Amino acid sequence: MPDVLQVELGPVDVQINGVDIGHCKGGAEVMYEANWKEQSVDKYGNSPVQAVLTGERMTAKIRMAEYNILNLKRAMPAATYAGAANTRILLGSKVGKRASDNFVQVVLHPTANNTRKHDIVLYKALPMGSIVLNHTTEDDKVIEVEFLAFIDESKNDGNYLGLIGDSTT
Repeated sequence: MPDVLQVELGPVDVQINGVDIGHCKGGAEVMYEANWKEQSVDKYGNSPVQAVLTGERMTAKIRMAEYNILNLKRAMPAATYAGAANTRILLGSKVGKRASDNFVQVVLHPTANNTRKHDIVLYKALPMGSIVLNHTTEDDKVIEVEFLAFIDESKNDGNYLGLIGDSTT
């Protein structure tokens, strides 16, 4: 039976390694994709008879509204802090850095209810892709970053990338 109380709306609070990143603007997006290799046999031509899981991807795109050095560093993990009290970040490194040195846990917690039953967690994530810093008179400065989940081998099969649901248990 339909239940209008199951229709939800609202923003999320975002934590990176257990620390709240502050306000977001423009929402957050989570994407999950399962990749399947279709199998066929001569008897049925190119009609699929089976499929085998070949991989999964999970990403979370957030738009950090608090424009500060800490959030810029969160979006640019290869950067290094510099200056008195880490007041700036430096960019430009030699190749060969390992992503695993910069993995973070990302938790998106919907703020519309007082429960953690719809949290989304990426266990080991890294910002991927371009970071565009717009400087215009029309728009607020927002740091948009997309985190890609990586395999966490300390977890069990079926639970390597993350979870959706109660993050406290």
